[in-house]
Parts: sequence; structure tokens; C-alpha cells
Amino acid sequence: MSQEGCSVPKKHLPSTVYEDVTELPPSRTARNRVKRAAHSAGLAVEDQLEPSLGVDEARSSRFLGVEGATVSFGQGDARIWPLRGVSVTFQRGTLSLVMGPSGSGKTTLLSMLGCLLSPDEGSVFVDDVLVNQLSETEKTAIRQKKIGFVFQAFRLFHSLSAIDNVALGFELRDPKQSQRLEMARQLLDQFGLGDKCNQEPNELSPGERQRVAVARALAGDPPILLADEPTASLDAQAGRNICQILRNQVDEHGRTVVVVSHDPRWRKFADRTITLCDGQVEQGGRNL
Repeated sequence: MSQEGCSVPKKHLPSTVYEDVTELPPSRTARNRVKRAAHSAGLAVEDQLEPSLGVDEARSSRFLGVEGATVSFGQGDARIWPLRGVSVTFQRGTLSLVMGPSGSGKTTLLSMLGCLLSPDEGSVFVDDVLVNQLSETEKTAIRQKKIGFVFQAFRLFHSLSAIDNVALGFELRDPKQSQRLEMARQLLDQFGLGDKCNQEPNELSPGERQRVAVARALAGDPPILLADEPTASLDAQAGRNICQILRNQVDEHGRTVVVVSHDPRWRKFADRTITLCDGQVEQGGRNL
């Protein structure tokens, strides 16, 4: 995720499964190496999910959110508090917009919802599970199976074609999925990229790259989609396309979408807007 002011120093954010591997050469060896690593990662996650995550004891009646969450980094005079006692929940099947100035805690909140960061105090619940009570491997499994991520910088594998990038998302969530290329093609077709399947990211426009990234995030049908400044690098038309695509995920598929953004265009697509300031919720309510 993009580093936002001093909210979450990058060194504190664990690596996700989708790294921006720009240094990989566009060779068959590089492609195969990425795919083998993805397959191994997917199998490791699957092992954590069978027979269950052992999360029955951690069940919560709340779908997604944080309660009394406080996060700090550093020590002594250098200590900062990105979030202070924040409580906010997100209902199933809604699109929520989180806004606020840089350093207000937006990315910190998104990182907790994505099981990338644990609070010093308070609780985090994802898909009705209190993730604070889970091990790191169990959190990783929930992240892989339940959550899709969309980033400002796309974070596509530059050595893979559009269809292989999306297929990789399917493979990570279900290594046994034998139809992943066909399913990846269907997703790209839905987003108007059927004729771009074999092109690599550097052959695509920024808007097209972001649509590929959204398709990859949706591979495996996760119920939750977290987006960090998904339109910040796009022009007006491409940005509106992404807004509409994520809105459709709520209306047509019942997903829960949380968008962190400075872009005011999101207000007309969101069910509600939450404003953070100095690590606290300043305003939250339904959009008209």
C-alpha cells in the first residue's frame, strides 16, 4: 500500500502476495519462477485452511471493522499515533469511502482491515472473525481467501501478461483450480480487456493496468475488496471507470468495498463517507 504521510512507515508493513516485481526480466524462466512461487504460496495457504482455521472461538457478530483500535510506531519523543481509539464498522454489501488529510490514519486503518497490521490496543474483525486472536499464518490464510487488494501503483508482475497476472490471483487462492486461464479471460472480458490478454503491463495504459489489477484482486471471488488510492494515478475518464467497476462489485455481486482516497469523485459512488483526522474519526455518515 502506498505510504501515507507518517501513518504507516513502510518498514512496518508486511509484504503482501502481490509485490511490484519490476526487476524481473520478461523471460520464460522468470515467468515460470513467479508461477512456481505462487503455486507454493497458494498450497501453504491452503494447508492453513484445512480442515478449518480454528476460528470458531473467535467468531464475532460484526462483519468488518475495528473497535477501540490504537496504533503507535516508534519510542519516546519519536513515537507517533496514527490511530487513537478508533471504532468503525463496515456493513456487508456496501461501498465505504475513507477520506482525510495525509497522515490522518487512512492507510493504517486499511492495513488493519487487510490483516497486515495489528493494533496496540483494540480489536479487528474480518468476515465475522476477531483476527486479533489468530496466529500470523491464520491471518495470512484469511487475507488470501477473503480479501482482494487494489493499489495506486497497480503492483502487477511486469514480466507476465495481463491474463497471467489475473490467473496468478486464482492460483494463489486455489492452486488446484485448473480453469484459471479461462476464468482470468472471462474477468478481463468483463472489464473490456479481452483484446489485451496477452499484453504485458508496460504495453497497457494506466487505466488498463488498473483494470487488470482489479481483475486480479477479484480472482477467487473474495467477499471483501480494499482499495488504496485506486484512482490517484489515472486521468478523469479512467478514474470514473474504476469508480463504476468497484460500485458494480457491490450492486451486482454483494461485495464489501472500502476505498481510501483523496479523490472527491468517489463520494457519488459511495454509500457513506468516513473522515479521519489526527488518528480519529471526525465524521461518518451516509451519503445523500
